Amino acid sequence: MVISEGAPAHGTVAHLLPQTYKRMVAEWLEEDTPSFDYGGFVVGEEISEARLLGKSEVVRKLLLGERVALNALARCSGIATKSSRLLNLLRRAGYQNTLAGTRKTTPGFRLVEKYGMLVGGCDPHRQDLSAMTMLKDNHIVAAGSITSAVRAAKSAGGFSIKIEVECQSFKEADEAIAAGADVVMLDNFTSEGVKIAAAQLKEKWGRGMGDRKAFLVEVSGGLTEENVEAYVCTDVDVISTSSIHQGVKHVDFSSNQLMFSVSSSRLLDIYYEFFHNAHPFVLPRHFISQRSPASSPILEALLAVMQFIGAIYAPWTTSDIYRTRAEKALFGSMLEETGFHVQALLLYSIAQHYSDRWLQAHKALDAATRMALCIGMNFQEFASRYGEGNPVLEESWRRTYWMLFITDQHFAIVRNSIDYTLRDVITTVELPCEESEYQSGNIPQPATLQQYEARDLADVEIVFSSFTYLIDAVRTVRFFLQKFTETGGLSEGLVLAAEPKVVSWNLLLPTCKKDPLGPDGKVDELLFLAHLIICIAGIILHRPFSSLSYSVEELYPQTFPPAPINAILPPKHPRQGSHTVKALKATEKLTQLLAVPSPPILHSPMAISVVAGITSAQVAACKVFLDDKPLAVARDRIRLSIGTLKAHAEIWPLSHKTLREVRVIARETLSTPQVNQPQHVNPSEIETLHDEFSRSIDPAPQIDIFNALEIPSPSMDWPGVSDLSNPSDTI
Repeated sequence: MVISEGAPAHGTVAHLLPQTYKRMVAEWLEEDTPSFDYGGFVVGEEISEARLLGKSEVVRKLLLGERVALNALARCSGIATKSSRLLNLLRRAGYQNTLAGTRKTTPGFRLVEKYGMLVGGCDPHRQDLSAMTMLKDNHIVAAGSITSAVRAAKSAGGFSIKIEVECQSFKEADEAIAAGADVVMLDNFTSEGVKIAAAQLKEKWGRGMGDRKAFLVEVSGGLTEENVEAYVCTDVDVISTSSIHQGVKHVDFSSNQLMFSVSSSRLLDIYYEFFHNAHPFVLPRHFISQRSPASSPILEALLAVMQFIGAIYAPWTTSDIYRTRAEKALFGSMLEETGFHVQALLLYSIAQHYSDRWLQAHKALDAATRMALCIGMNFQEFASRYGEGNPVLEESWRRTYWMLFITDQHFAIVRNSIDYTLRDVITTVELPCEESEYQSGNIPQPATLQQYEARDLADVEIVFSSFTYLIDAVRTVRFFLQKFTETGGLSEGLVLAAEPKVVSWNLLLPTCKKDPLGPDGKVDELLFLAHLIICIAGIILHRPFSSLSYSVEELYPQTFPPAPINAILPPKHPRQGSHTVKALKATEKLTQLLAVPSPPILHSPMAISVVAGITSAQVAACKVFLDDKPLAVARDRIRLSIGTLKAHAEIWPLSHKTLREVRVIARETLSTPQVNQPQHVNPSEIETLHDEFSRSIDPAPQIDIFNALEIPSPSMDWPGVSDLSNPSDTI
């Protein structure tokens, strides 16, 4: 049977506490926390109303006793830690007998300190003066000799009270044992003196007499971690030292650290519940749990970052502690260049960006990108070479590169840049599989980009994974950025080249991918983000040429792309009506997406900047065209968008800033006098816009938050306006 050192703070040692410990605790509480002064809420003669928080008697006592409890715990834990450390040191030196504290405890705090010794695995020595009679030099002088003092003590205490004599030499110890002492303490002996004296005493009174005279040899006086090993010998029964409870550092317990100490496993569960589905590139939960202990060091940084993200979503904990741990794992030493560390840096960059720590996020993303390119993650061969023959791990590597590509572009656009590291990097990475296949581990033969590009030529419709359609949406935006670089700005040529990609993305979507809300009522988060990106792509393409003019306030946002400077006062365009309707179609699609029955915090935080950009277009529509009932509908759509940003702000600090910027745009735009029919707007366009905002949300997903409004006749003609779904439409 293996006996573990130390004792738990309950159970087997609970009966060792004095029967009066509850009364003592109450006395401490009364001494350290005086009664709460309710009258302190009201000061002066002015009549006022005060709200009393913590009114419950139980809650009040908890709050009053919190600091006392933390202080007691800090002291007790410091003693337990020191006791355990010294005991382990003695055990490694071969000492198998008792380590004990001393009587020199803090007045009024003996119970806590001796309990700390018990928890640390040490003997607390006598609980109080009545537990054992200790004879010191002053007692011996008063009695006349050691023998007289021992006999007097036995007469006073009877047979049940043990007697210990503090001795300065072998001669004194020898006399004490002869007089009947139960314990002799060799006080302030040298290490060699202890070994010689203890051996002689055991030989004379123990082994020499057939061990018939029971006594214990205790060593004490000036023993510390630095010198205690030298005193170790088999003839010493007890080593006692006050160093385990005097001058001991307290274990620092803040209320946050104590209250929010949660298991790492629970934080990982939260990560997978709230964050993973929108960014599913790390190994699924059960597969990462199966990794052997030998591989755990290489997963240390990744797991630390995942726990950090889990702590962000956990309402009962603070993420600062876990952020510090993650940063220590990532930046405390040189990271080995591995796929797992790319994943850790990528996750950290996303979390830091939406925690409004752009500088740290940018550095981490740059490090992840450099590492990924250095180890060849952008090539097909990487997955098989470093996949350990495990199809799930190979799939994880493919997903990691594509999520890195998506994040790299997203960060660049938010910062109003058309260039980013992976934009023009050649990649041969194959496409991800469906989420259900990834979770189950049944990984099919991966599809390639070439197969996806040829999907329109297949006789039978091929359904690719949601991750693939997200990748294609991001690649569509990349095409915009590349053309923007070539043409030097947003032009008719760019729109002519880019619009077919946006329209064909929608037209070629299989029926099962047109709605991110699945038949089981769950939202496909990857498909949700893909649809959002296509929406903002439509806004970027068409709004500059539409009647939805930009406001001056849209030049200055920092958390989503600002308006083009030359688009504040756009020139009249011959197909302005067509562009206006297409931009409005994108805003309508946003409303459909945000109205799906799912908590917004389950969506990727990347949705924050996309929603903000489209909301500014919704605001412009209210300002320029709408009145009465259509205006009410449009305002409700803006409220839905702002409500979504507000929900994200409960988790991500960056969304607070985004929300403020969107509200500034809305306030400044909607508070000025409304221009219902500007001179440059075609009357047919006014009619079209009125119809767009008079009807409820597309009933295809069976969501209608505006069911009180009338739906216009489907036979209504929209002169001069082409259907958005017509890919042949030109400027």
